[in-house]
Amino acid sequence: MIVVALVASATAAPTIDIRAQTQLALEKVQLRDEGLAEVSGQLIDKLTGDGLAGQSVTIRVAGEVVSATTGPDGRFRRVVRVPAGPQAIELSYQGGALLEPATHATVTDPSRATVVLSLTVEKVDADPDPRVKVFATADDQVVPLPVELSVGAPADPALRPWKTVTTGDTPHVLTQLVAGGPGTRRVRATFAGDTALQPATAEITVELFAETRTEMRLSSTELAYEDELTVTGRVLDAAGAPVPRAAVTLVSGDRRLAQGATASDGAYTFEIEAELIGQGQYAIQVQADPGSTYLRPSRADPMIVQIAAPQPVPVSYTIAAFVATLGAAGAFFLARGRPWRGLRRAARPAETPSTSDEIVPVTGGLVTGKAGVMSTLRRPHDDTFSGAVRDAVRGRPVPGAVVRLLLGELEREARTGADGSFVLAGLVAGEWRAEVVAPGHVTERFGVTIPHRGELRGVRIDLVPVRERVFQLYRRAAEPVLPEPRLWGIWSPRQIVDHVRAKRPSPALVELTDFVEEIYFSPRLAAEAVLPQASERVERAVRERART
Repeated sequence: MIVVALVASATAAPTIDIRAQTQLALEKVQLRDEGLAEVSGQLIDKLTGDGLAGQSVTIRVAGEVVSATTGPDGRFRRVVRVPAGPQAIELSYQGGALLEPATHATVTDPSRATVVLSLTVEKVDADPDPRVKVFATADDQVVPLPVELSVGAPADPALRPWKTVTTGDTPHVLTQLVAGGPGTRRVRATFAGDTALQPATAEITVELFAETRTEMRLSSTELAYEDELTVTGRVLDAAGAPVPRAAVTLVSGDRRLAQGATASDGAYTFEIEAELIGQGQYAIQVQADPGSTYLRPSRADPMIVQIAAPQPVPVSYTIAAFVATLGAAGAFFLARGRPWRGLRRAARPAETPSTSDEIVPVTGGLVTGKAGVMSTLRRPHDDTFSGAVRDAVRGRPVPGAVVRLLLGELEREARTGADGSFVLAGLVAGEWRAEVVAPGHVTERFGVTIPHRGELRGVRIDLVPVRERVFQLYRRAAEPVLPEPRLWGIWSPRQIVDHVRAKRPSPALVELTDFVEEIYFSPRLAAEAVLPQASERVERAVRERART
């Protein structure tokens, strides 16, 4: 029995616990009575911003040490004895089995009034730029104060100065030029304090949206019934930059002819037989949905194509085709014996073709079904959207995913079952916008045209896990550190992370590696909101490597 236990212990896989990073914030130090002050703050999960309940926080003020327990929202409050004048206040959290420790230290004067800053964001439909308002209260009374506004990306440790304003109801327009482009941005308000008021800061996250432009070109506007129509173009943002992985749909009126996604340069190509469009004159248009929270969908200007009537096939062509088919069938059965094998010499090792080292990134999206032969001969008639949602990496069903369809003010929603399946029936005609959301996965967005010819029954929707997308982003920064680039497709993620850390990388790459390790190996599901942070950290690591 002892030998068996030793063998089992020696061969068992190591257990790796990834602890979540935490953050302490001091919210208020307010004098309540002579020699007594109320200290309040919050303990949060640094990655998600959620409060951590039931944790013990230590408060040190002027040599006195007390402890407080956090409530359901992670906030804590405790009255402590303090002498007069400015005091050093230290907050500390010892951590737990799955939580990292955290500390916070500052100097403040409890005799000065506590200032609380708050930020709000308003959006006007006609203007894509948000309006920011900042308010201040001192001892629960609204007061006008001079504050510094700064802005930056979620992962930026230092934000860029924006402007100095006076708190109140005046809105301040945050343009994309000031914010550094569309996307998620952090806005911070800072009051430096004075002889009567304590310093204070507040932050808020805003989304800046941008319009897109869809370009479309046709191979010809006049086609024979037997010809093929090629449609090409690009999807660009307002600044002219390409939009990759945008869902593009080729439509003619209420018919969806083809669907795909843009490449890394924003380009797309559709090739469709003219007979599928039909004889006559039709308007062709491409619709694009970037699938991003801050990029708006767009449509190309419609173009008219004229498709001629089908031409009869000459009898001589039919006979020739029959003879050619017989010849091809005979050649096929003869080739099954592979008589040339005995004449072929063995290839030298140097002549043996090697496999490609290129790694195809995991992508999600909609995979439509194939309509039946009879359905393709009729006009679109099906008003049901059904199928299954699966994990794009493991191929397993994703239960509990929400499949939501939007058409103007109309909204339909279904939740996948244990096998990942869903059904939305009785949909009204139109161009629905679909959104598929599941915890721990990247949201997929695409268009759904109702009615259809049956290709939207039994579809498959692939969702990419957030942790896999983060690791794909990590490749840009980590692959140059590997001994050989091809090892990215051979080594496990754990081997890659350990190797990068062993190479004593730059500070930005160290921070990125810690971030990726927590996201990829933690048992907790990572939220999609971490992707902008991952992109920003990767860019910072790449820029730092370029400077060195």
